[in-house]
Amino acid sequence: MELIRVQDSDFRKTYELYMSFPESENGYINNVYGYDYDRFLEWIEMKRNWSMGKELPEGFVPDTTYVLADGDTYVGVFNLRHYLNDFLREGAGHIGYCISQKYRGKGYATKGLELALAKARQKSIHEVYMSVNKDNPASLRVQIKNGAYIHHENEKEYFTRINQIDDGASREEIVSKYYTQYEEDSRLERSVHGRLEYAVTMDYIHRYADKSSKILEVGAGTGRYSVALAKEGMDVTAVELVEKNLEVLRDHSKGMANIKSFRGDATKLDEFEDDTFDITLVLGPLYHLYEKDEVDKAIDEAIRVTKPGGIMMFAFISVYAIMYSNYFYGNWAEGQEENFTDDYKFRHFKEQLFTGYDVTEFEHLFDGKNVTYITTTGVDGLLEPIEHRADFALSDEDFKKHFEWYLHFSEKRELLGNTNHLLYICRKNS
Repeated sequence: MELIRVQDSDFRKTYELYMSFPESENGYINNVYGYDYDRFLEWIEMKRNWSMGKELPEGFVPDTTYVLADGDTYVGVFNLRHYLNDFLREGAGHIGYCISQKYRGKGYATKGLELALAKARQKSIHEVYMSVNKDNPASLRVQIKNGAYIHHENEKEYFTRINQIDDGASREEIVSKYYTQYEEDSRLERSVHGRLEYAVTMDYIHRYADKSSKILEVGAGTGRYSVALAKEGMDVTAVELVEKNLEVLRDHSKGMANIKSFRGDATKLDEFEDDTFDITLVLGPLYHLYEKDEVDKAIDEAIRVTKPGGIMMFAFISVYAIMYSNYFYGNWAEGQEENFTDDYKFRHFKEQLFTGYDVTEFEHLFDGKNVTYITTTGVDGLLEPIEHRADFALSDEDFKKHFEWYLHFSEKRELLGNTNHLLYICRKNS
């Protein structure tokens, strides 16, 4: 099951879904009720613009509308407002949804809201506001199943809140909760910037690895890199914190004798001896480590288990690219407060979920470590913040050209702050 933006959906199927909704029901307003198909297509284009904060009517905020797809069947719609104004804060809130009558009572609303909450978390919405009519107890139950509580009420409605970050939760719990809701397995395939990230990262791995290499990937996710390298004949060990991701990884690697997988944390690799691996890949954990001592532990553990002369690659995110990608939708001040102090120093705390670095700041994490610096490179360039433009286009042929071009310039210092994902590459001293 997945949420598909209406502008990326099968328009005819989406139209038929909307035409199955009444004009108004239980607080949900079908804004395209009675539209013919041509007018509906105009609405789709309008929603494309609204999702980018363009051509918004007065009083409106940027929003993204999704269809909930169960395989090839469209069963409902979910609308996510990227932030709230005073009217929405005291009213409809962040998320509205409707399930087609014939698919109700099958758990679709609960699962769809879970997926919508994951989308909200990606936009750094830590507390989700919602509302529900008092004569719609089924929808209230859906919200409560997803962690909602009633914040206040009036004669007609309950106004609910869903706190997506438990202040008392550990880093491990926060990260696991996020990836349990998020569709990680297709991340490097479903967007152009994801495809570039994968292609560039694999190119750099292949500069140092061959079929005889013994590889450790820490934070292996669903195994996109680990499984691919094992298929090339390398001896691969994968470590992943999130149980859901680990299950997918093990399914993808079923029957492969040259890949082993473990549940574990980057800060504690006790199951591995010193000087074991030719190449150690840490391609995700440092997105989610916030305390300096934990960052140091993860780096030190990767160094410890790598053979003298071995290669290590550490992925990190540019704090500037986080801002460029996520906070030009009327929410710049919110992003600035989350990622920078009042005197513009960089902030790192677990409720961010994804923490970003200045390039030089990240490189200084390795000062005094038993490594020799090789390079820092970007892996996905400017694609993420521009890919959602209505006029963005990159054919397969152009993607190949762009990949070749980007590889030539990916290490240029003047470009590094603009790329979302980067690699710090170093060699363990003998």
